[in-house]
Amino acid sequence: MDFNFGPFGEYLIYTIYLWYITVPAAVLLVWASLHKKNSRKMRWISGIGAAVLLFPVAVFAWYLLSGLIEDGMNRREHEREKIRHTFILKQPETTAGVAFSAGDTIYYAMDFDMNNRKQAQLKDLDSVRLSKPTRFFNLQVKGVIWVDQYHSWHVTLTHQQPVFGWPCIGNVVIDADSTFVRGTLADDYIALGYHLPKGSKVKYEEGLINIILPNSKWLTIDAETKEPLSAEDKDLADSLKHLHHSIKLR
Repeated sequence: MDFNFGPFGEYLIYTIYLWYITVPAAVLLVWASLHKKNSRKMRWISGIGAAVLLFPVAVFAWYLLSGLIEDGMNRREHEREKIRHTFILKQPETTAGVAFSAGDTIYYAMDFDMNNRKQAQLKDLDSVRLSKPTRFFNLQVKGVIWVDQYHSWHVTLTHQQPVFGWPCIGNVVIDADSTFVRGTLADDYIALGYHLPKGSKVKYEEGLINIILPNSKWLTIDAETKEPLSAEDKDLADSLKHLHHSIKLR
């Protein structure tokens, strides 16, 4: 792409780009314009030269400073909005069908009207900091539950639990439509015809099942056919094949 900024545009760009040259040169010219031993003409020329060199730098510095000021104001406004959309329960309450305890902190979505807090749905919540474990998607969870940009909920299990058929522990991810997205196996498990060792990480993504084994090897399986995608995946899958009847999931 051919950019044509014109003489004035090039003057601004190169003066700023070569600031490590133009700024020291401008400082010397300022000094020369203030030095009384120089002739009046020399002082005028030096002053004009300094202004020519410093003008683009000054404009650019102001642009950066105004941007920083605006960012700071936006951050403060964001913090104020976050405080307005934060509610600490003083007594047990059921919100969006989930039973929360006194002391739980609920963070609502920024575009949610807090006047309608009693009618809030799950989609209106941004995250919740639990003071006690509670049931969420029929799972016993603790700590912080939060939703990501894909509308999937991240939770921490209180103990080993079956999550849509997978024996999981620790952090799991569940879609808003109540389907399994990601989790870590708490025990050795037979699924899809494969013997998956404890600690394997399972993730559903765009019609694929990605399994990261404890030894960091990666297996990708087609969620519909339950078959490995590549020859490399097939070799790894063959090593995990289980001869007994596999458990059907989802």
